[in-house]
Amino acid sequence: MTDAHRGTGPASPGAAVPADPASPRVALPAADGYPFAVPGRPDPEGESPWAMQLVMRLERLAPSTRTDVCQAAGAAVVSLLADPRVLPGGEWEAATRRWLTARIRKHARRARGAAWHAVQALPGSTVTCGTASVRALVPMALDTLPREVARLQLSGTEPEDPQALRSVDPVPGGPVVVSICPEPFLPLGKAAAASGHAAQLAAGRQTSERLAEWAATGFTVVVEQPDVTRWRALSTVAPVRVVDGGLTVVAPGTVTALSRWV
Repeated sequence: MTDAHRGTGPASPGAAVPADPASPRVALPAADGYPFAVPGRPDPEGESPWAMQLVMRLERLAPSTRTDVCQAAGAAVVSLLADPRVLPGGEWEAATRRWLTARIRKHARRARGAAWHAVQALPGSTVTCGTASVRALVPMALDTLPREVARLQLSGTEPEDPQALRSVDPVPGGPVVVSICPEPFLPLGKAAAASGHAAQLAAGRQTSERLAEWAATGFTVVVEQPDVTRWRALSTVAPVRVVDGGLTVVAPGTVTALSRWV
């Protein structure tokens, strides 16, 4: 933008923790939906595509779970886009607006050790959720990726997910619940990107009051990985459906994630 186990219940995980807790301010959407709107325009001809890079911390000795990575990714994306620096006159506005003028790409990359610490110096927002930390970087053209980012892998071993949630329902004023499609199976990076996209679209659909309530939780995202029957039922009622453009591992038109809130 993946799959997996546990009982039903309301959304009640530990809150997402931003690496910069001194910046809880929220950039509310403008009349045109900026900075959360996704217009879905084609890429400008002759220009390198732009993408938001999501760097997932995956250490060998302290592995992250799949669910925690996806939850941290969703919160990191919205935390970045809610930062006042994306607003008119802010230092991140130009890059964010350029990214939003074309296909909305999110690329999830893996880092550990020194490579993880190196990307903390790049403009962006880091969120930790449970066992996982993800840094969402200010969007950039793919032909201008810093070496610290370009060298990071886009794929690798799939982490375990012993406490994956099969069924979660949102609670009033609480976290946004993101559902990842059970079929086709999404690799970790694709699932993390889908979670980020579903969270971004949720922010763009919320009222300013509801967005402020979500901000108070640290933009916490709860990820469920439903079975096929539940997925089909949710697909008919979820206010947000992430429809994939088919640029990578799934067919065009595949719905990869849903998001819900109350």
